[in-house]
Amino acid sequence: MIRVYPDRVLRRRAKEVEPESPPARKAAEKLREAFSQVEALGLAANQVGLLSRVILVRLGEEERILLNPEVIWRSEELELDSEACLSVPGVEADLARPKQVRVRALSEDGKEVDLHLEGLEARLLLHEIDHLDGVLYLDHLSAGERRRLLREYRKLRSRKEENRRLAHSET
Repeated sequence: MIRVYPDRVLRRRAKEVEPESPPARKAAEKLREAFSQVEALGLAANQVGLLSRVILVRLGEEERILLNPEVIWRSEELELDSEACLSVPGVEADLARPKQVRVRALSEDGKEVDLHLEGLEARLLLHEIDHLDGVLYLDHLSAGERRRLLREYRKLRSRKEENRRLAHSET
């Protein structure tokens, strides 16, 4: 259900949606369904194959659907932390991101949402908004680090495929 690299939908920019429109409702429904099946803090519509500017994030104990989120301010102070992604499973890397952000979005029913976040929640929103722009966290790494991570990722996928083939041939 979650699209994984190198699926091309992950590299496409999602389109804005109107609150309560069929594309917004469909994206919210698919995100909730996928989110209930994984252990994650957030998901973007691209990751479930939809090019709608909709994300689902867990902020504190609350799961929130945000439509058309946009970063309107980023702190100059950066924070280095490990980052991973359901669409590039099995690998992670240290990445510097702004320590604080301010994000404006719409709720599902069209109310304006203004969030001032810091730390992990700021990183989460930046990561998910990047997805809506067709950007993966790997794109923020140096070329050498990105190549190293993608080599590791390809090895993991290749091993997984080999194990699947072996399991299939034994049945």
